[in-house]
Amino acid sequence: MTGFLVVSAALITGLASADMATDRKDKSMMHAQKLDTNDDGAISLDELTARQDRRFAKLDRDENGIIEKHEFNARLITMFHRMDRDGDGVLRGDELPGHRYGGKKHQHGDKPSDPTKNS
Repeated sequence: MTGFLVVSAALITGLASADMATDRKDKSMMHAQKLDTNDDGAISLDELTARQDRRFAKLDRDENGIIEKHEFNARLITMFHRMDRDGDGVLRGDELPGHRYGGKKHQHGDKPSDPTKNS
């Protein structure tokens, strides 16, 4: 009986590993197919770097070929200014998302949460 359980456990483990390996292989193949944008069955250096090139171009807002600090942090800066409701350049407790102020809990931005909900 013990031998049967050991063999069964080994088979189950082997099958599970095979399924995970197949899933990884399938995902890798799907990713490779997405990279092969001209469907020629090969991935060129241009195809491989195209996504990064698009990300770079999106960050390089002034299109000078350099991502400067203000361009790199643009989303974070925008979020800071949206949260800094009094415009003093400092985030205080009442301006931080999830902190209580005046009995109301605030989320990102200026929208107070529903006062009828308990958090």
